[in-house]
Amino acid sequence: MRQPALPLPVLALLPLLLFGATACQSAPEPDVLAPAAAPAAVVDDGAPGAAEAPGRPGVKDARVGGTAQVHGRQIGRHLQVDLGAFVDPAISVDKNFAPPAGKRWVAASMSFVNVGGASYGALGRMWAHDSAGQRHPVVKTGELTTGKPIVFDSLGVGERADGWVVFEIPESARIVRLQYQDANTQANSGEGFWAV
Repeated sequence: MRQPALPLPVLALLPLLLFGATACQSAPEPDVLAPAAAPAAVVDDGAPGAAEAPGRPGVKDARVGGTAQVHGRQIGRHLQVDLGAFVDPAISVDKNFAPPAGKRWVAASMSFVNVGGASYGALGRMWAHDSAGQRHPVVKTGELTTGKPIVFDSLGVGERADGWVVFEIPESARIVRLQYQDANTQANSGEGFWAV
């Protein structure tokens, strides 16, 4: 038995319908900061902004203006950490206070928000990684020309702490990455990194 032919208007629209079905398919999602799949060592290829987050191939470090989610070892411990700005060099408001000869300060404007279900204690540790593979800890300074240092001794659920952290580095060093980690953070999880 012969099947009836499709009406001419339907035949004319068929290629458009088929093309539209393939053209409207969604593009792949961009890389996001997701929880780590497996622990890994921190690596640095020395290229600013090009480092992949350890333990998560294909996922890039956050950038200046970006947010990193930091998950604690205990269920319900989560920090949202924003890197608002990075200045090089950082300068004290006190004209008599400066780094020693051969060194300079760089500083990062940070914001920490406790988005988990338990309180956090004091601020954890941060490092500035240079292109030679060295890491430099936070140093205590007074107020900078850009703002006050960050201080918190406890961060309750929903609370925020904002301020600047300062690193003292050799004059010739080039900083490529910042790292945040505290006692609650899963070690080597690949969380808490920013390319600068």
